[in-house]
Amino acid sequence: METEFKNGKRFYPKEHARYFNSEIMHDENKVLRLENQSMRNLIDCLVDKNSLQYRLWQMNWDFFFTVAYKAERNKKSCFRQMHGMYENLISKFGDETGIKIFFTTEAFSNRTGYHNHFVLHVENKKLHQQIVEEIQNHFSYDRVDCGVYDKYKAGLFYVSKDGLVNEDWDIIGNNLGQDAN
Repeated sequence: METEFKNGKRFYPKEHARYFNSEIMHDENKVLRLENQSMRNLIDCLVDKNSLQYRLWQMNWDFFFTVAYKAERNKKSCFRQMHGMYENLISKFGDETGIKIFFTTEAFSNRTGYHNHFVLHVENKKLHQQIVEEIQNHFSYDRVDCGVYDKYKAGLFYVSKDGLVNEDWDIIGNNLGQDAN
């Protein structure tokens, strides 16, 4: 797409904005690096049929979330936040549906503190919208990104890209015994 001249002024197509804004260029490059890292993790874990990531990949997941906390949280605080959210969901919906969550905690790359990525499965599809809204309300002071989970986008391996150690991760659910089979 070419630039246009109107009334003696040059207009650039929106697609060229990244060439004039280093933040846009940085964000696009970061996304490409993360996609490449996720793909490497996907290949490594799919080769190892005994890996936890492979087993988790075989499970059903409905949503992929990121919670970026407004407050500067450490790893243990993020861990407690995820368990608190889970307990809240179980107290409201646990008798009506099976809920499972796999989460990890990782450091921000552009500030101090940590954030969480997690995948969520809710057996009762009729409750999906209510549960997503409940999670967003639970973290109302924080930034919550949510999308429908697509196993072919390797989101599960992105969640575990930094490995699974210490209090950096957990899998919790009220129906995990069924998944073990």
